[in-house]
Amino acid sequence: MAKQGSNLIGKLMLAGTLGLTGVAGSLPATEQHAYAESVKEAVDYTQKAKDFVAFAEAGKWQEAYKLLSENLQPALSPELLPQFYTGLTAHYGKVSETKFKDLKNDGVHTKATFRVTAEKGSLELVLRLNSEGKVDDFFYDFPTNPTSFLNPVYNHPENYSEKQLVIGEGAFSLPATLTVPKGKGPFPVVVLVHGSGAHDRDETAFVNKPFRDIAVGLANDGIAVLRYDKRTKVHPIKSSLVPAFSIQEETVIDANLVVEKLKSLPEVDSKKIFVLGHSQGAFALPLIIENDKDKDIKGAIGVAGPAGKFHNLLLLQMEQQLERAKQMNLPPDQLQAVKDNLVFFQEQIGLINDPQYSTEKFPANFKLQNPYWWYDIRDYIPTELAKQQNVPLLLLQGGKDIQVEETQLESWKTELKERSNVEYKLYPDMFHMLINYSGTPDGMTEYMTPGNVPQEFISDIAKWVKSGSLENKPDLSVFKDYKPNEYWSEAFAWAIGKGIIFGYADQKLLKPAKVMTESEYLRVFLRYYLGADLKDESLKSVYAQSKKLGLPVKQNPNAVLSRGKAAVLLAKGFTNKNMTEKQAVQWLYDQNLASGHKDKDGKVRKTYESFKPKDPIVRAQLVTLLQKIHAWKQ
Repeated sequence: MAKQGSNLIGKLMLAGTLGLTGVAGSLPATEQHAYAESVKEAVDYTQKAKDFVAFAEAGKWQEAYKLLSENLQPALSPELLPQFYTGLTAHYGKVSETKFKDLKNDGVHTKATFRVTAEKGSLELVLRLNSEGKVDDFFYDFPTNPTSFLNPVYNHPENYSEKQLVIGEGAFSLPATLTVPKGKGPFPVVVLVHGSGAHDRDETAFVNKPFRDIAVGLANDGIAVLRYDKRTKVHPIKSSLVPAFSIQEETVIDANLVVEKLKSLPEVDSKKIFVLGHSQGAFALPLIIENDKDKDIKGAIGVAGPAGKFHNLLLLQMEQQLERAKQMNLPPDQLQAVKDNLVFFQEQIGLINDPQYSTEKFPANFKLQNPYWWYDIRDYIPTELAKQQNVPLLLLQGGKDIQVEETQLESWKTELKERSNVEYKLYPDMFHMLINYSGTPDGMTEYMTPGNVPQEFISDIAKWVKSGSLENKPDLSVFKDYKPNEYWSEAFAWAIGKGIIFGYADQKLLKPAKVMTESEYLRVFLRYYLGADLKDESLKSVYAQSKKLGLPVKQNPNAVLSRGKAAVLLAKGFTNKNMTEKQAVQWLYDQNLASGHKDKDGKVRKTYESFKPKDPIVRAQLVTLLQKIHAWKQ
């Protein structure tokens, strides 16, 4: 989306996500041959492009308008055409030369690129031509040096292939790349959804290509990846002239179209489609999941995702930018520019928060582009929608991200604490573009430092996609009584993986229905509670630890433990409060750690009686409760 803030301060503050349009760059060598397909000779695209530029530079706008496509003409009137064409270069002064560079076909358009030399710098004019050679859209970009981008060490092109696809149909179709591992498929697949700004499929930002890195990294680990050029990159003018252009058109709809496309591809396992959203893409993940009407998305990965309202985070970033500017001892005029920028956004965000305005009524003094976009998402809080969903989530965050800070990940944790299928991880040295940075981030230097997405990050995603967890899960299929779809299946895998409980290896049995004694309960509880600090599991030691923790045990190691007594022990262990059985059971209910058994009429009522407190607790029930408590504690 195109938002106001053309000054460098505004762009760098939200670089790569909340305001920076991704600069175009050469694609990795592995896909050059596919991306730069030979252009059809039936139409002289070079001459068509040169004609449009010649008419525009001569001020012959009526003639130039006739060379626009039937999709662009209704959106861009003859009166608006000169404003768009000349306005895009206004900050760079008078243009002295526009020279043709090359043609490339991306499956949707033939792109004609011109080198533009202006008073204050060099640019590239990119015309997107349709099959008839008509201009379907155009934009200015910054030239990049292909040698600026580092090839990741984990990129082994011999292990994968790439093919070009088209997402969607009609005026807003998008070019895409599917990266597929070599070998026997079908493969699980991850869809990459960009942050804010007009990004290409690599999410190119200055000297880095994080989405390219993720694609080749996952492909080398047996996972296919589909990445695509964003709608605002391929169709910038048409998008900006849609009156009701919202985050749905910018991000959500196209992500869902990609998921639908993948279902028809033989290389892809249609039951294992995952969506990874970065920054604004992560912010939109709950919307993408909500719009997945056929429930095709198996899991979602949010990276550097804002947890609250978009405009509130924007204002916070502006305030933090001013504090950094003060610490940098900037010249007075530059510091004043930062202050003025903050005042401007404070005024605009004040208008966004004013309840008298909405998508039906915009304030006359609203100066951010596309007011509909801002008012449409004003009340959207991603964590609130995510609370209502059950698609597994993996939420990742960089510790050196000053655009979307670590506090956002903590907010996700707090708001989704009731969900048991969400995992989180922080990468201490990673900044917003998903690359490790050794220095102190300032919002500019880290973006100009070439790097690659770390192997650890890619390996974690691969592990989660393949296993559903970042934790090392044991293979329970070796146990004869293991059943993968029981209420206790995941909890047993978690507990055995953590060394909290063990199977009966000699019998190859888990014995999930085995009744537990007091001493068996204590050993399992203490393995979880003390972890590696539990050095001695003898009865003497176990009861000594229990006494130290104040656990109300009966000192009867072979006595069968009831569910009610287990509730009392759990409540004491995790709240340090002495409770009656009824109070302890209610505590489990209040924390959504237990639900009770069904009554005779088939309904579940959270009562003391429905908990069946007199029944003995079995191994499966205890590990399930502990896993839920573990998630509740996070």
